[in-house]
Amino acid sequence: MRAFLPLLLLVIVSGPAPLRGDDALNDALSRTSLDYAKRIETATGELNSVRESIAAERAPLMDEAARLEDRIIDLESQVSRLETAQARASDDHRRLRLEFDGLAKNLGYLNTLAQDNLKLTEATLLPGESAMYSDRIDGLRQVIEDPAHTLDIGPALDLSDLMIDHLRHLSGGYSQAGSSLVGEDNRVVKGTFAFFGPEVFFRTGQDGAAGTVRAGGGSLYPVTYPLPQWAPERAAAFFQGQDGTIVADASGGKALRLRETKGTLMQHIDKGGIVAYILIGLGGVSILISVLKVMDLRHLSVGDPRKVQELLAAVARGAKPEAQRLADAMTDTCRELFAVGMRHLGGPRAVLEEQLYAVNQRQRLFFERRLPLLAVIVTASPLLGLLGTVMGMVKTFALITVFGTGNAAKLSSGISQVLITTELGLMVAIPTLIIHSFLSHRTQDRLSLLERYTTEFVASAEQSRGAALAAGSPQP
Repeated sequence: MRAFLPLLLLVIVSGPAPLRGDDALNDALSRTSLDYAKRIETATGELNSVRESIAAERAPLMDEAARLEDRIIDLESQVSRLETAQARASDDHRRLRLEFDGLAKNLGYLNTLAQDNLKLTEATLLPGESAMYSDRIDGLRQVIEDPAHTLDIGPALDLSDLMIDHLRHLSGGYSQAGSSLVGEDNRVVKGTFAFFGPEVFFRTGQDGAAGTVRAGGGSLYPVTYPLPQWAPERAAAFFQGQDGTIVADASGGKALRLRETKGTLMQHIDKGGIVAYILIGLGGVSILISVLKVMDLRHLSVGDPRKVQELLAAVARGAKPEAQRLADAMTDTCRELFAVGMRHLGGPRAVLEEQLYAVNQRQRLFFERRLPLLAVIVTASPLLGLLGTVMGMVKTFALITVFGTGNAAKLSSGISQVLITTELGLMVAIPTLIIHSFLSHRTQDRLSLLERYTTEFVASAEQSRGAALAAGSPQP
């Protein structure tokens, strides 16, 4: 059909052909029509064949598409179920994680309590019990302090068994061989420990002497304090588990510990550390300065006020020899002041005032020296005591970090430094403040009196000068 259209257009453009070509044209058209008719028939057959093939293949494809759609729907359902299961699993995991974290915190808290209880148990062991429990305590310490056993409750249960065993031993008396340090001569002797409730007694294996036992502090051995009033034969029955008598300390060892804590003065100061010795040095300097200032104050004498008034009256009258005699009889401080005044009595008033002012300033500088150092000691001593207090608190908190708050004996050194430095600081500052105030007051009082005498001397000299001018004669 498409090939026939160009031929038709060619015929139309060419116009009417000659009559002699009509037959040829008709033949050509006929052949073309037949050719295209065959082609159309062939194409129609092919089209029908394709349609039949499409129709034949369409049904299986539709079935496959329907099956695939069902498969997609099934898979989407499975994905939805898996997503729901995943969300549920995430919630379960989050819940289990929270439960695990809570259990981990509780087990960590139990582990911390176990460590504190282990330290407390070790600290509360009676003297002589260390040999019995040392192996178990060391084993528990290694396990409890091991990070790998943080979530293990077994060590805490083992510690509970240890504490129960310790309480069971405390409830009933028992004895055990061991060694102790005898308090009198510091000898380590072997013998037998007898545990009777909170009390511990020791009987030497040599002479059978018995005594009460207390912890040795920094010593590896407990310390035995012999009891002479406890006869060896009476003590032997008790240590053999028979009926006997004991000599018990009604204070539970507090009297012995109190006697040990007193110590000497140097031991008391030594507990304060380096700050305590600095405060003692400041106290010594304060005492030395105070003694020197008291000696200076004895020389700062202003003399008898009546004699001073007689001298001033003689100067006002112009009786220079009498005034000189009275000035020579004055004490050191006033004698120096009036001697300078008598030397410049005939000069100008300005010169006389400057000379007397120079004497007063020289006296002030001499007698006020070292007083500022006392004031510095008054201020610095409490501050040094506070410094020692802070250092002791730092030491105490460091000990708390290491040993916890249950062991008061370990904290005593830091607390002692806190209290002793404060005590020494106040002991130095308070007396120094009183002495400084007393010396300053007495010094200022006497120097002020000298300044008053200076003013009165100048006034008397002017009065003498005025009387001489009024009489019309020059001043002698």
